[in-house]
Amino acid sequence: MGLSGTTDGSVYEGLRDVLKRHPATTNVVYKPDSIVKRYLQAEVDPERVVPSTGPHFPTLDVEWRFFGDEWSYRIHYADPNTGFNCGWHRDDDHPELGPVHFQYEIPRKDEGGHERARFSKAVPTEILWTALDRLFEDRIPTLVSKS
Repeated sequence: MGLSGTTDGSVYEGLRDVLKRHPATTNVVYKPDSIVKRYLQAEVDPERVVPSTGPHFPTLDVEWRFFGDEWSYRIHYADPNTGFNCGWHRDDDHPELGPVHFQYEIPRKDEGGHERARFSKAVPTEILWTALDRLFEDRIPTLVSKS
């Protein structure tokens, strides 16, 4: 992690609530701790991932930063069992793809990539809900089945 900019406590509380309510996530904590809240990390129940993974819990990191009226974020899933990771990033790393991109890495296949992404929602909690739906219903099942 490591986006620059400032955080907003009320936004992080809303994001934390989304992560706590999602059926695949457990144990949502602030990182590095509850005093210095740089980002949120949720453990993902390996039994609730399709295809199932395990025995170690994958993680989902969520970081949201503000620069006045502009913002950047990172919603990133990582599976320590397989090395597979993916996520949506709104940052300046891939300007050719527009403001938001999806990236993934499948180490077993030595495959990865970046692609343009977009969310029709504009509220951080709604973007996170949409990303979680896409992650668990489409992206993980499709990409992991390739490995």
